[in-house]
Amino acid sequence: MKQSLNWQDVSLFLSIARHGGLAGAARETGLSAATLGRRMLALEEAVNRRLFERGARGYALTEAGTDFLSRAADMESAARTIDGWCDGQGLKPRVRISAGDWTMRLIIDHADRIWQPEDMWSPEFLSDLKRRDIARRQVDIGIRNARPTEPWLAGQRVGHVTFCVYRAARFSGRSSAGWIGLSEDQAQSPTAQWIETLHGRDIVVRVNNSFHAVHLMQRHNLLMLLPCFVGDAFTEFQRVGEPVKDLTTERWLVLHQDARYKQPIREAAKAIAGLLKENPRLVSHCRQLSLIPEKLDDFTET
Repeated sequence: MKQSLNWQDVSLFLSIARHGGLAGAARETGLSAATLGRRMLALEEAVNRRLFERGARGYALTEAGTDFLSRAADMESAARTIDGWCDGQGLKPRVRISAGDWTMRLIIDHADRIWQPEDMWSPEFLSDLKRRDIARRQVDIGIRNARPTEPWLAGQRVGHVTFCVYRAARFSGRSSAGWIGLSEDQAQSPTAQWIETLHGRDIVVRVNNSFHAVHLMQRHNLLMLLPCFVGDAFTEFQRVGEPVKDLTTERWLVLHQDARYKQPIREAAKAIAGLLKENPRLVSHCRQLSLIPEKLDDFTET
Protein backbone atom coordinates (compact mmCIF):
# COMPACT_ATOMS: atom_id res chain seq x y z
CA MET A 1 0.00 0.00 0.00
CA LYS A 2 1.37 3.41 -0.99
CA GLN A 3 2.34 5.60 1.96
CA SER A 4 0.98 9.14 2.33
CA LEU A 5 3.43 11.99 1.88
CA ASN A 6 4.99 13.30 5.09
CA TRP A 7 5.57 17.05 4.66
CA GLN A 8 8.34 17.02 7.25
CA ASP A 9 10.22 14.54 5.05
CA VAL A 10 10.05 17.06 2.21
CA SER A 11 11.83 19.58 4.42
CA LEU A 12 14.47 16.99 5.30
CA PHE A 13 14.84 16.17 1.60
CA LEU A 14 15.63 19.84 0.87
CA SER A 15 18.30 19.89 3.55
CA ILE A 16 19.99 16.74 2.22
CA ALA A 17 19.82 18.00 -1.37
CA ARG A 18 21.40 21.33 -0.46
CA HIS A 19 24.18 19.75 1.57
CA GLY A 20 24.76 16.93 -0.92
CA GLY A 21 24.66 14.31 1.82
CA LEU A 22 23.53 13.28 5.28
CA ALA A 23 26.33 14.77 7.38
CA GLY A 24 25.57 18.43 6.64
CA ALA A 25 21.84 17.83 6.87
CA ALA A 26 22.31 16.09 10.23
CA ARG A 27 24.10 19.17 11.58
CA GLU A 28 21.36 21.45 10.27
CA THR A 29 18.36 19.41 11.44
CA GLY A 30 19.75 17.86 14.61
CA LEU A 31 18.71 14.39 13.44
CA SER A 32 21.07 11.45 13.07
CA ALA A 33 22.28 10.34 9.66
CA ALA A 34 20.55 7.00 10.20
CA THR A 35 17.22 8.71 10.87
CA LEU A 36 17.60 10.90 7.82
CA GLY A 37 18.39 7.87 5.67
CA ARG A 38 15.25 6.11 6.87
CA ARG A 39 13.11 9.19 6.25
CA MET A 40 14.37 9.46 2.68
CA LEU A 41 13.53 5.81 2.01
CA ALA A 42 10.03 6.50 3.28
CA LEU A 43 9.76 9.61 1.10
CA GLU A 44 10.87 7.69 -1.99
CA GLU A 45 8.24 5.06 -1.25
CA ALA A 46 5.59 7.76 -0.81
CA VAL A 47 6.35 9.44 -4.15
CA ASN A 48 7.08 6.10 -5.84
CA ARG A 49 10.33 7.39 -7.32
CA ARG A 50 14.02 7.07 -6.55
CA LEU A 51 15.21 10.53 -5.56
CA PHE A 52 18.88 9.90 -4.71
CA GLU A 53 21.86 7.99 -5.99
CA ARG A 54 23.60 6.91 -2.82
CA GLY A 55 27.39 6.62 -2.97
CA ALA A 56 30.63 7.13 -1.10
CA ARG A 57 30.64 10.82 -2.05
CA GLY A 58 27.18 11.48 -0.67
CA TYR A 59 23.64 11.71 -1.95
CA ALA A 60 23.37 12.79 -5.60
CA LEU A 61 19.99 13.70 -7.02
CA THR A 62 18.50 11.49 -9.71
CA GLU A 63 16.57 13.05 -12.58
CA ALA A 64 13.39 12.51 -10.60
CA GLY A 65 15.07 14.01 -7.54
CA THR A 66 16.01 17.16 -9.45
CA ASP A 67 12.44 17.46 -10.67
CA PHE A 68 11.09 16.92 -7.16
CA LEU A 69 13.53 19.51 -5.79
CA SER A 70 11.96 22.38 -7.69
CA ARG A 71 8.53 21.43 -6.40
CA ALA A 72 9.81 21.00 -2.85
CA ALA A 73 11.48 24.43 -2.97
CA ASP A 74 8.13 25.94 -3.98
CA MET A 75 6.54 24.22 -1.00
CA GLU A 76 9.19 25.61 1.31
CA SER A 77 8.67 29.13 0.00
CA ALA A 78 4.91 28.81 0.40
CA ALA A 79 5.34 27.48 3.94
CA ARG A 80 7.48 30.48 4.89
CA THR A 81 4.87 32.83 3.48
CA ILE A 82 2.14 31.10 5.49
CA ASP A 83 4.29 31.24 8.63
CA GLY A 84 4.77 34.95 8.09
CA TRP A 85 1.05 35.45 7.54
CA CYS A 86 0.30 33.58 10.77
CA ASP A 87 2.76 35.87 12.57
CA GLY A 88 1.10 38.93 11.09
CA GLN A 89 4.05 39.63 8.77
CA GLY A 90 3.77 39.85 4.99
CA LEU A 91 6.93 38.04 3.99
CA LYS A 92 8.19 38.88 0.53
CA PRO A 93 9.55 36.15 -1.76
CA ARG A 94 13.32 35.93 -1.43
CA VAL A 95 15.50 35.88 -4.55
CA ARG A 96 19.01 34.50 -3.96
CA ILE A 97 21.62 36.01 -6.28
CA SER A 98 25.14 34.57 -6.56
CA ALA A 99 28.23 36.08 -8.19
CA GLY A 100 31.98 36.38 -7.74
CA ASP A 101 33.30 38.95 -5.30
CA TRP A 102 33.90 41.83 -7.71
CA THR A 103 30.72 41.27 -9.74
CA MET A 104 28.68 41.17 -6.56
CA ARG A 105 30.29 44.44 -5.46
CA LEU A 106 29.31 45.86 -8.82
CA ILE A 107 25.69 44.74 -8.46
CA ILE A 108 25.44 46.11 -4.92
CA ASP A 109 26.97 49.41 -6.02
CA HIS A 110 24.08 49.73 -8.46
CA ALA A 111 21.47 47.99 -6.29
CA ASP A 112 19.06 50.89 -6.66
CA ARG A 113 18.90 50.08 -10.38
CA ILE A 114 17.58 46.57 -9.78
CA TRP A 115 15.67 46.75 -6.50
CA GLN A 116 13.90 49.08 -4.09
CA PRO A 117 12.80 48.25 -0.51
CA GLU A 118 9.17 48.64 -1.51
CA ASP A 119 9.44 46.01 -4.26
CA MET A 120 7.46 42.80 -3.85
CA TRP A 121 10.59 40.64 -3.55
CA SER A 122 13.60 40.61 -1.26
CA PRO A 123 17.17 40.01 -2.53
CA GLU A 124 19.79 37.85 -0.85
CA PHE A 125 23.26 38.63 -2.23
CA LEU A 126 25.78 35.77 -2.06
CA SER A 127 29.37 36.61 -2.90
CA ASP A 128 32.12 33.97 -3.03
CA LEU A 129 34.05 31.67 -5.34
CA LYS A 130 31.79 28.68 -4.74
CA ARG A 131 29.84 27.44 -7.72
CA ARG A 132 26.53 27.31 -5.91
CA ASP A 133 24.17 24.79 -7.43
CA ILE A 134 21.24 26.42 -9.20
CA ALA A 135 19.66 23.03 -9.94
CA ARG A 136 19.52 22.29 -6.22
CA ARG A 137 18.04 25.75 -5.63
CA GLN A 138 20.97 26.88 -3.53
CA VAL A 139 20.51 30.11 -5.49
CA ASP A 140 17.89 31.44 -7.86
CA ILE A 141 20.10 33.54 -10.14
CA GLY A 142 23.80 33.04 -10.80
CA ILE A 143 26.21 35.31 -12.66
CA ARG A 144 28.68 32.97 -14.38
CA ASN A 145 31.60 33.27 -16.80
CA ALA A 146 30.36 30.64 -19.25
CA ARG A 147 27.17 29.48 -20.91
CA PRO A 148 25.36 26.78 -18.91
CA THR A 149 25.53 23.30 -20.40
CA GLU A 150 22.94 21.58 -18.21
CA PRO A 151 19.59 21.18 -20.01
CA TRP A 152 17.60 22.26 -16.96
CA LEU A 153 19.38 25.65 -16.77
CA ALA A 154 18.56 28.73 -18.83
CA GLY A 155 21.21 31.31 -19.68
CA GLN A 156 21.38 34.80 -21.13
CA ARG A 157 24.63 36.41 -22.19
CA VAL A 158 24.80 39.86 -20.63
CA GLY A 159 28.28 41.02 -21.62
CA HIS A 160 31.93 40.18 -21.12
CA VAL A 161 34.74 40.93 -18.68
CA THR A 162 38.20 42.08 -19.73
CA PHE A 163 41.33 42.15 -17.57
CA CYS A 164 44.31 44.49 -17.52
CA VAL A 165 47.41 45.13 -15.41
CA TYR A 166 47.12 48.19 -13.14
CA ARG A 167 49.32 50.26 -10.85
CA ALA A 168 48.94 53.50 -8.91
CA ALA A 169 49.40 56.43 -11.30
CA ARG A 170 51.59 58.30 -8.82
CA PHE A 171 54.32 55.72 -9.43
CA SER A 172 54.25 56.20 -13.20
CA GLY A 173 57.73 56.24 -14.72
CA ARG A 174 59.29 54.37 -11.81
CA SER A 175 60.30 50.73 -11.71
CA SER A 176 57.73 48.55 -9.99
CA ALA A 177 58.65 46.90 -6.71
CA GLY A 178 56.94 43.71 -7.85
CA TRP A 179 53.63 41.92 -8.23
CA ILE A 180 50.77 41.01 -5.95
CA GLY A 181 49.88 37.29 -6.06
CA LEU A 182 46.78 35.44 -4.91
CA SER A 183 46.67 32.57 -2.42
CA GLU A 184 44.32 29.97 -0.90
CA ASP A 185 40.93 29.70 -2.69
CA GLN A 186 41.75 32.42 -5.20
CA ALA A 187 45.07 30.82 -6.16
CA GLN A 188 43.25 28.56 -8.65
CA SER A 189 41.52 31.38 -10.50
CA PRO A 190 42.59 32.21 -14.08
CA THR A 191 43.84 35.59 -12.83
CA ALA A 192 46.09 33.99 -10.23
CA GLN A 193 47.37 31.37 -12.66
CA TRP A 194 48.26 34.02 -15.24
CA ILE A 195 50.22 36.05 -12.68
CA GLU A 196 51.95 32.95 -11.34
CA THR A 197 52.92 31.66 -14.79
CA LEU A 198 54.26 34.90 -16.23
CA HIS A 199 55.39 36.84 -13.17
CA GLY A 200 55.73 34.30 -10.36
CA ARG A 201 59.35 35.23 -9.63
CA ASP A 202 58.39 38.89 -9.24
CA ILE A 203 55.62 38.33 -6.67
CA VAL A 204 56.56 40.12 -3.45
CA VAL A 205 53.29 39.80 -1.52
CA ARG A 206 50.23 37.52 -1.66
CA VAL A 207 46.65 38.01 -0.53
CA ASN A 208 43.71 35.62 -0.37
CA ASN A 209 41.25 38.26 -1.52
CA SER A 210 41.70 40.69 -4.40
CA PHE A 211 40.02 43.42 -2.34
CA HIS A 212 43.18 43.50 -0.25
CA ALA A 213 45.27 43.84 -3.40
CA VAL A 214 43.53 47.13 -4.18
CA HIS A 215 44.50 48.51 -0.78
CA LEU A 216 48.11 47.45 -1.32
CA MET A 217 48.17 49.06 -4.76
CA GLN A 218 47.01 52.35 -3.30
CA ARG A 219 49.82 52.30 -0.77
CA HIS A 220 52.69 50.71 -2.64
CA ASN A 221 54.34 50.62 -6.06
CA LEU A 222 52.94 47.23 -7.05
CA LEU A 223 51.36 45.65 -10.12
CA MET A 224 48.13 43.70 -10.13
CA LEU A 225 45.80 42.16 -12.70
CA LEU A 226 42.22 43.38 -12.23
CA PRO A 227 38.93 43.27 -14.14
CA CYS A 228 38.70 46.47 -16.17
CA PHE A 229 35.35 47.38 -14.60
CA VAL A 230 37.24 47.46 -11.31
CA GLY A 231 40.60 49.00 -12.23
CA ASP A 232 39.15 51.69 -14.52
CA ALA A 233 36.85 52.83 -11.71
CA PHE A 234 39.76 53.94 -9.52
CA THR A 235 40.95 57.36 -10.63
CA GLU A 236 44.30 56.81 -8.92
CA PHE A 237 45.05 53.69 -10.99
CA GLN A 238 46.34 53.50 -14.54
CA ARG A 239 46.51 50.68 -17.04
CA VAL A 240 49.88 49.12 -17.80
CA GLY A 241 49.63 47.89 -21.38
CA GLU A 242 46.61 46.55 -23.24
CA PRO A 243 43.95 44.17 -21.85
CA VAL A 244 44.99 40.51 -21.66
CA LYS A 245 42.95 38.97 -24.47
CA ASP A 246 43.44 35.40 -23.28
CA LEU A 247 41.64 36.18 -20.03
CA THR A 248 38.54 37.85 -21.50
CA THR A 249 35.44 35.95 -20.37
CA GLU A 250 31.76 36.12 -21.18
CA ARG A 251 29.26 37.09 -18.52
CA TRP A 252 26.12 34.96 -18.30
CA LEU A 253 23.00 35.28 -16.21
CA VAL A 254 21.88 31.75 -15.31
CA LEU A 255 18.72 30.44 -13.66
CA HIS A 256 16.66 27.26 -13.50
CA GLN A 257 14.31 26.66 -16.42
CA ASP A 258 11.29 26.49 -14.12
CA ALA A 259 12.30 29.67 -12.26
CA ARG A 260 11.92 31.78 -15.39
CA TYR A 261 8.16 31.74 -14.90
CA LYS A 262 8.20 32.95 -11.30
CA GLN A 263 7.42 36.65 -11.15
CA PRO A 264 9.96 37.74 -8.48
CA ILE A 265 12.85 35.85 -10.12
CA ARG A 266 11.84 37.04 -13.58
CA GLU A 267 11.77 40.67 -12.40
CA ALA A 268 15.15 40.36 -10.68
CA ALA A 269 16.75 38.64 -13.67
CA LYS A 270 15.46 41.26 -16.10
CA ALA A 271 16.77 44.11 -13.96
CA ILE A 272 20.20 42.53 -13.44
CA ALA A 273 20.54 41.71 -17.14
CA GLY A 274 19.70 45.29 -18.07
CA LEU A 275 22.32 46.61 -15.67
CA LEU A 276 25.15 44.29 -16.72
CA LYS A 277 24.54 44.85 -20.43
CA GLU A 278 25.54 48.48 -19.88
CA ASN A 279 28.98 47.31 -18.64
CA PRO A 280 28.98 49.59 -15.56
CA ARG A 281 31.92 50.27 -13.26
CA LEU A 282 32.23 50.12 -9.51
CA VAL A 283 31.02 53.23 -7.70
CA SER A 284 30.73 53.34 -3.92
CA HIS A 285 33.54 50.88 -3.23
CA CYS A 286 35.99 53.13 -5.09
CA ARG A 287 35.03 56.20 -3.12
CA GLN A 288 35.39 54.25 0.10
CA LEU A 289 38.83 52.90 -0.76
CA SER A 290 40.00 56.28 -2.04
CA LEU A 291 39.87 57.77 1.45
CA ILE A 292 43.57 57.01 1.96
CA PRO A 293 46.25 59.62 2.77
CA GLU A 294 48.36 60.79 -0.16
CA LYS A 295 51.73 60.36 1.56
CA LEU A 296 52.39 56.67 2.00
CA ASP A 297 55.55 54.63 2.03
CA ASP A 298 56.17 52.16 -0.79
CA PHE A 299 58.29 49.06 -1.02
CA THR A 300 61.95 49.59 -1.73
CA GLU A 301 62.43 49.58 -5.49
CA THR A 302 64.89 47.28 -7.19
